[in-house]
Amino acid sequence: MSYIVRYNVKSLLLLFPFFFVPISLRAQNDIYRAADERALAAPASVTGSTATLARWLAGSLQSDREKARAIFRWITANISYDAEAFFSGRPTVGSARDALRSRRGVCEGYSSLFTELSRSAGLTVEEIPGNAKGYGYAAGNGSGVPENHSWNAIRLDGRWQLIDCTWGAGYIGDDRRFHRQFNPHYFLTPPGEFIYDHYPDDAAWQLIDPPRSREEYKNTVYLKPAFFALGFSVGENGAGTIHTGGALTLRIDVSGNVAGAATVLDGSSPLDERCTFVQQEGNSLVVRGAIPAGDHTLRLFAKPALTPGEYAWILDYRVVSDGGSNDSFPKKFSAFDDRGARLIEPVAGVLAAGPRRFHIGAPGALQAAVVAGEEWTVLQGTGGDFSGEAAVRPGSVTVCARYPGHDEWEIILEFKGR
Repeated sequence: MSYIVRYNVKSLLLLFPFFFVPISLRAQNDIYRAADERALAAPASVTGSTATLARWLAGSLQSDREKARAIFRWITANISYDAEAFFSGRPTVGSARDALRSRRGVCEGYSSLFTELSRSAGLTVEEIPGNAKGYGYAAGNGSGVPENHSWNAIRLDGRWQLIDCTWGAGYIGDDRRFHRQFNPHYFLTPPGEFIYDHYPDDAAWQLIDPPRSREEYKNTVYLKPAFFALGFSVGENGAGTIHTGGALTLRIDVSGNVAGAATVLDGSSPLDERCTFVQQEGNSLVVRGAIPAGDHTLRLFAKPALTPGEYAWILDYRVVSDGGSNDSFPKKFSAFDDRGARLIEPVAGVLAAGPRRFHIGAPGALQAAVVAGEEWTVLQGTGGDFSGEAAVRPGSVTVCARYPGHDEWEIILEFKGR
């Protein structure tokens, strides 16, 4: 029998934990297509002043919502965040005029420009000063990295809504440079989502009832836009810090079908990939961990189920482990998630030599087998559910599956025999 090996998802996360930058998984709504196209087609001849640019952007758009979107989209496509000014700490003028002229600015430049363009287009808008969990923020660290920030509130359809052009335009990477990456999450973000990373100086601008205290805001879980786009909800997991004796089981509610992966960071260094295992079970994404003693960051990634491709960063927790754990978990290969597999038993990653029961879900698979050394044990089952007893030997023990139209077996899990 032959088999193929696809990359180990968690190994990639450990090698490149910060390559999984915040990206939007939310599909563009057709109602904004005309507004976005108009914004991206604006000629240089109309950008000499906020008045002429606002007139052009509003153009033939009918609704105030479309006009606001066109302004948001033009700013996010044309204004670059001044990372050099941010890191140097030198004073910058955050005026709309300077942002329009130089095509650069920090948050005040973005929010001021949105304000002037919106008012020129006849919209009701305010600038909101406050704090944001931006570059350098670490989950659950109390005060965090204080970042003075500025965003906007706009009145549409009789109610105030929230917009952040700065974060909609892109992000600062580990290279300390601005990377333009349009993020529609920050256009009319629901207040209940916005509060996880933005805290206004005036609590009334939280637009939630009851408002959160500053301490609650500081100590909540650090959520990224993809968390909401993929249908996750916080539930009882809102605290940003988890205390454990080493063993960890975290269940995060999700409304759709997803695949997940995690890495545990000691500072910026990833720990052994076998210290976590992530899979969907029912309506929850379940994260199991064996966390060494110390103060760590648990970073979680997800993507739609049965979908090859890149995972999106969805959240960080601070995990304080008092005693550590000697447990470990199996390696999960890309076929596990891409094929929608599920591990039922054994969950432990290191198995004693001898007979051991295996039980996995492998939807669509024709066969599943356990491979220990040169010995193959084909598991029994139909309908994607396979189980049976197999001999564990010292060394690598893999679980493979064979799918219609493929002669090769695909490795989905790897254990260690001892």
